[in-house]
Amino acid sequence: MSQTTEERVQAMSEHNAAAATTSQDKKKKAPVHILRDRRGGVPQALLELTRRQAAIRKQLTKALQDGPKTVPELTAASGFPSHEVFWHLMAMKKYGEIVEGEERDSYFDYALKEAGAREK
Repeated sequence: MSQTTEERVQAMSEHNAAAATTSQDKKKKAPVHILRDRRGGVPQALLELTRRQAAIRKQLTKALQDGPKTVPELTAASGFPSHEVFWHLMAMKKYGEIVEGEERDSYFDYALKEAGAREK
């Protein structure tokens, strides 16, 4: 069962090619992927927080589709505490998703920006 010289050379070149491919794969891996591998992925608590925040914003956006609303009106419509509603409204305002309108009963109205205005 001894190998010929040609067989040994072929086996060595196959091994070297496989090793080179493996090292190239490691080099191609982005730092964020390496970090995720080391840490075991994205923490479950962070995923849950992100999902909850997205659900809140979706609900607020849906409530604002009916027209401008104040923080107390959005709180009543969404069922979330007013401090959370306000926090999300300020984030949505910062990123150009909503606009602040007229003051009504000591509260400002908030409305969705038109689709064309959001893209600018």
